[in-house]
Amino acid sequence: MSADSQQPLISIIITILNGEKTISQCLDSINNQTFVDYEVVLVDGGSTDKTIDLINESSIVSKRVQVIPGVGLYAGLNAGIRMATGRWLYFIGCDDQLYESTTLQKVTDIITVSQPSVQIFVGNVACVKQKNLLRARFGSPYWMRYQVHHQGMFYARSIFANNLYNETMRIASDYEFNLKLALNKVPHQAMDLIICNFGGDGISENQIKRGFREMQLVHKRVFHGVGLRWAMFSYWLQQTIIIIRKRLNLVNLKVRLKRWLRIDMLPR
Repeated sequence: MSADSQQPLISIIITILNGEKTISQCLDSINNQTFVDYEVVLVDGGSTDKTIDLINESSIVSKRVQVIPGVGLYAGLNAGIRMATGRWLYFIGCDDQLYESTTLQKVTDIITVSQPSVQIFVGNVACVKQKNLLRARFGSPYWMRYQVHHQGMFYARSIFANNLYNETMRIASDYEFNLKLALNKVPHQAMDLIICNFGGDGISENQIKRGFREMQLVHKRVFHGVGLRWAMFSYWLQQTIIIIRKRLNLVNLKVRLKRWLRIDMLPR
């Protein structure tokens, strides 16, 4: 390790409110890691169920908990960032789980051999409810081809020196944060591995309409001129196509067609 050897390599930050149904599985997925140079920072918004008891019962040694009654999601993330001491920061939801016991070791191996200029590493995320795999893409934000998932990202601590999450939003602040990083050409690197199983029980999954409105507000803030109008139209068109596909059940039809073709092409 370097001179700052007292720092863990990775800080895992979790915000939580009344998460007794899922927090144990989340913490177990961390505790079962073969890689151990990490700390867990938990910010609780004032849970009234057994969440805190379950956190205290966890055998994770390096964990700290701060209870801030009424704290919002992104204010909680910012509080976690201020508490964190790791050189790399990772955010996971209380209803998510690290994909396998070697996940953090694989991420560390990639970070170790990569260029020092890379400040963000992005892996894939398995979306459990949607039954699909979201892969990282670093295409043009104006064409909505920049696609990253918050639970698949490892950020260099230095990124947060002058940037924190916008606490006025409930859903799309991480979207805005990552979009700004992309537009500022902060060096990213994709990792061809699955980071976590995304539970999808959070705010963003349960308030689709509000999420759409907040994302369009984000576009107004980060894009300008012709680029703004084009980006807002691109996003609207993309979301409209997704809604139509869902209503017509075209997604399931596509899956069934692929399965049928694979079966039909098998040697007889």
